[in-house]
Amino acid sequence: MQELFVPTLAGLTSIIAYWLGRHALGLTGRSLRAAFSRVCEVIGASVIFLVANLALGLAVVAAVRGLTSGFLSVYLLSDVSLPLLSVLQGLIFECWRGARGVSAG
Repeated sequence: MQELFVPTLAGLTSIIAYWLGRHALGLTGRSLRAAFSRVCEVIGASVIFLVANLALGLAVVAAVRGLTSGFLSVYLLSDVSLPLLSVLQGLIFECWRGARGVSAG
């Protein structure tokens, strides 16, 4: 039962948000599909940034270990901030990509 609490909570807030969007804000199902598509693009960009960050981090660790007498641990890459920063990078990149041709007056 406890394992269903968080998904149920998220499901209920999603239903409430859908109802508010349709009735209070006048949003359409088509715009919801477009939003879902955009979210998938952001998630994809975030995954690409995460893989790139991990690859670059591993390369730096290997370079430090091979070129110096210092030791840098691979465990530094397991910090929880790395995926969060990767999501932020993906979000910013996709917003930037979506703003092509839009000039800030």
